[in-house]
Amino acid sequence: MRYRNRLARRDLAMLYNISAEFADSLDGRPPSDRARSAVLSSIPDAVLVSGQITGEAARMEDLEAVKRVLPSTAVLANTGLEHDTVDEVLRIADGCMVGSALKVDGHTWNAVDPESVKAAR
Repeated sequence: MRYRNRLARRDLAMLYNISAEFADSLDGRPPSDRARSAVLSSIPDAVLVSGQITGEAARMEDLEAVKRVLPSTAVLANTGLEHDTVDEVLRIADGCMVGSALKVDGHTWNAVDPESVKAAR
């Protein structure tokens, strides 16, 4: 938040990943408790819930638990969204991040696949 303020960019959204797919939390609390703590202390614009690794879906139970304790905060599914899971995820989450599902062969480091993008419309 200090960096956002230093940039004088109040329009810059603050998204807090409370279950980062690239790390393991030293905090043994469940994601819902970590999310509540982040909102109380840091006032994020949205909370991100991730799967265990890049490209792996967040557990629906985690999304549900976080949204249940943060009904007034945007909760986004951050990893592993697929064309056939969007409806299910958006019944719980307020939005989602999409990456690998739009890449060639579904791999994170590949180029964007125009056909996957067209299919997502």
